[in-house]
Amino acid sequence: MFFRFRIFCGRFSDHKVFDYVILFCIGLNCITLAMERPSVPPKSLERDILVVSNYIFTVIFAIEMGLKTVGHGVFVGEEPYCESGWNIMDGILVIISLVDVFIALVFPSNSPKIFGILRVFRLLRSLRPLRVINRAPGLKLVVETLLTSLRPIGNIVLISAIFFLIFGILGVQLFKGTFWYCVGPPSLIKGVKNRTDCENLRLNGAVGVNWINRKYNFDNVGQALMALFVLSSKDGWVQIMYNGLDAVGVDLQPVENFNEWRLLFFISFLLLVGFFVLNMFVGVVVENFHRCREEQEAEERARRAVKRAERLERKRQKMRAPPYYANYSRIRLYQHNVVTSKYFDLAIALVIGLNVVTMAMEYYLMPNELLYALKIFNYFFTAVFFFEAFFKLVALGIKRYISDRWNQLDVAIVVLSVVGIILEEMENDIIPINPTIIRVMRVLRIARILKLLKMARGIRALLDTVFQALPQVTNLGTLFFLLFFIFSTLGVELFGRLECDDQHPCEGLGEHAHFRNFGMAFLTLFRVATGDNWNGIMKDALREDCRSDDACITNCCVSPIIAPIYFVIFVLLAQFTLVNVVVAVLMRHLQESNQIMRDDVLLDEEIERELHLEHIRQMNRHDAESLRRQSCAPSEMHDNIDDRQRDFLVKPGPASFRQARIESESMDDIRVVPPRGSLNAPKQDNTARSWPNLTTAGGQHRTPSIPAVTD
Repeated sequence: MFFRFRIFCGRFSDHKVFDYVILFCIGLNCITLAMERPSVPPKSLERDILVVSNYIFTVIFAIEMGLKTVGHGVFVGEEPYCESGWNIMDGILVIISLVDVFIALVFPSNSPKIFGILRVFRLLRSLRPLRVINRAPGLKLVVETLLTSLRPIGNIVLISAIFFLIFGILGVQLFKGTFWYCVGPPSLIKGVKNRTDCENLRLNGAVGVNWINRKYNFDNVGQALMALFVLSSKDGWVQIMYNGLDAVGVDLQPVENFNEWRLLFFISFLLLVGFFVLNMFVGVVVENFHRCREEQEAEERARRAVKRAERLERKRQKMRAPPYYANYSRIRLYQHNVVTSKYFDLAIALVIGLNVVTMAMEYYLMPNELLYALKIFNYFFTAVFFFEAFFKLVALGIKRYISDRWNQLDVAIVVLSVVGIILEEMENDIIPINPTIIRVMRVLRIARILKLLKMARGIRALLDTVFQALPQVTNLGTLFFLLFFIFSTLGVELFGRLECDDQHPCEGLGEHAHFRNFGMAFLTLFRVATGDNWNGIMKDALREDCRSDDACITNCCVSPIIAPIYFVIFVLLAQFTLVNVVVAVLMRHLQESNQIMRDDVLLDEEIERELHLEHIRQMNRHDAESLRRQSCAPSEMHDNIDDRQRDFLVKPGPASFRQARIESESMDDIRVVPPRGSLNAPKQDNTARSWPNLTTAGGQHRTPSIPAVTD
């Protein structure tokens, strides 16, 4: 009975529908996590909904874990639960959630100690979105590749750590205790020379005067490493450098540019670590990522090879078959030749360029004459694009024309332009039209610029590369979103109660950058990822005029150790690693796309060359049959062969074969030799194909041979 129950649990938990349901529940749980914020009242309906939903999701995930452990076993079985590291991570998160629910239900939450424990579990609850990775194969492959690529970088990590440690120790020896300064009104602290003068002013009742230390200093190795990391990120490094130049000594007021030779310390660190070591670290990570990705994409490369062979065969069949315009009438054939010529494309490109110029001429408060002229130009350009699409549609046929994505873009642009003109003409008091629709249609005219991309083959190849890289970039983008989501929920829990007002001034946080809700926390982290004043935001998180106890409600801060760890890890992952991996993936696909383009050109040349040679052989065989039937003179036959070889040489074809030369040693041995240095150099084939014995007019017997073509 239990064995059947285990089989049922295993099949049920392995079903795809079950995975989709769990993935849907994870998505709903992420929404509830995003709704968490410190400003939610404890006894409100929203808080009750969030608490109940947490219990429900915990029960669902616990049931999932139970089914998998019963169906597959924990440690023993065909596919035990703990065999996969992702299952272990899921199990740990489920156990943490169960402990969180147990403490919340059993112990009173008004106790400060219990509240502190619950806060820790709320922080760990933010890691639940990681469960998505185990259920998304593409995302799972990217994460495993990244983790695998991080293993062999021990040497570069050791080098980076050594450089940071060397400069950190040197910075402590140079600047320990020298970054303290007296702050206050400039008129009061003008004569301050040391700490004693500053404290005397404060004791004498001077308002706002205090002896404080800078947030980024070199008082110990830990503070020095944090300051050096800010320097290496190149955000706010100038202020730290000037603070070092102004430092005079321990308990002494800084003096502007007191020791300019200290500039060498900061410049040397930026050159060696900021520019060289960290970029080398990123390069090693990206290179290992590509190497691991290549090992995991063997099947994908095999599929690409099969598709390439199929594409080559289709090209051969297409080139052997008669062209699709073989049965066109003379008028339609002439129209086809016009719309497919390069001069027609150049004319359309010129019209598009003029259209871009006219669109750029618009400005605020234009005179009516210019407005009318631009309107006429718009009608003209719309008519040109309409007739271009119409003529191509007639010349190529509906099916062939619509099958091209760029032609679909042309049709969409023409339709939008025509609809925009109709809406502009209908805009009156009788038929009221929302002005927003008119503005949207005018903005969509900018899409005409995209028609220029159709003319540039290199830009089209770049866009094709971006589209080919979209699956990988999408997985990396999903990983990016998970990173931002997790750190946003953590940021709301850690820094959501920080206040920024006149009593508590902030350097980075403010009205447009804070952690009081999930949305603004997400935008703030995006600002941190771009490197815009993230050191100021970390300064605000390191403030001292705040409360760090568990019962704090307003102006609450965390440990001065947690805040640097939070921001340093996020900057390393988002700003240094993932962004560079995305760029590297795009560059790798661009390189592969360029190689594929070159291979396609060579394939086309090779196919055309094969067709030309096959045509010559067929014509030679046809002449042989004619000579056998008609018993014509051999000299006439060889003259025909020479004429065809000569026609073949002057016949337009691939550049590598067009310059082929004929080496004729005798009338019986004619070889076509490609130019030196061409790709796919033919191998000499001296095998002669014998003709039947022919009798000349003089009675002599002669056996001419088919020219041996090097192939």
